[in-house]
Amino acid sequence: MSRPGRVDAAQRLGRHPKADNRGRDPGGTMAKKIDLAVGPVRTKALVAMPGGDGPFPGIVVTYHREGLDAFTAWKVDHLAAAGFAAIAPDHYHVLPQGTGFKERNKYLTDEQMALDLEAGAAWLAAQGGVNERRLAVLGPCMGGRTALVALECNPEIWTCGCVWYGGEVFEPLGGQLAPPGAKERLEKIACPIAGFFGSRDSHPTPQEVDRLDGLLAALGKEYIFHRYAEAGHGFLNPWHPRYDRAAAKQSWAKALEFLHARLDGAAPILGEQP
Repeated sequence: MSRPGRVDAAQRLGRHPKADNRGRDPGGTMAKKIDLAVGPVRTKALVAMPGGDGPFPGIVVTYHREGLDAFTAWKVDHLAAAGFAAIAPDHYHVLPQGTGFKERNKYLTDEQMALDLEAGAAWLAAQGGVNERRLAVLGPCMGGRTALVALECNPEIWTCGCVWYGGEVFEPLGGQLAPPGAKERLEKIACPIAGFFGSRDSHPTPQEVDRLDGLLAALGKEYIFHRYAEAGHGFLNPWHPRYDRAAAKQSWAKALEFLHARLDGAAPILGEQP
């Protein structure tokens, strides 16, 4: 039985289609696209709200390299179905028109992406029925890295964060993010983190995950890492060639349990898993 204000994921979304590895969007998303102000500029964002009156905790989703695609909409949908107000800002507003995501690193900076996520958090906080004191950030792949950036740049905003297989976490991206050292940046994190990694991933490698693990431990941070021995990069994404249903299902369930425990203290309504 679902709690008041939550709608079971299977009721709202139906069974998730099996991956066909062609990036095909099956349709049926509950997320809607809005305009989002990021300082003086505007970008797009996908948002979805749970049923009921709240107050709901909020989650800002930072996406993988393909941007506001079906996988990103899927995460926003399923978070809302699990009882979270969710928003995924578009970081690619900084790309010149006609520029593809493969050229993104020429234009993206950690500072700008942190501002995008801060704007997403502010949008959630301004909505009736959202608990502005219970906000989390999460992301896979590029978004896993960006979630860590958000936790480093704006630690006062976040109650917790979830990271799936984020690579290149030890060096800043563009701009003049200070301080530049990995240890100094990680030192700013002020909330618990849950991390999910595949041991067959090459980006990040298990050795890079070990390094991140060691730095967080040395800094006395509160975190938990889950590793999946048979999983490679992209294992959460049903549209990815290396999608791993077992690792996806387990990690998503653990993430929802972590998020509910940190954000509302309730047992999770898991609904349909990836």
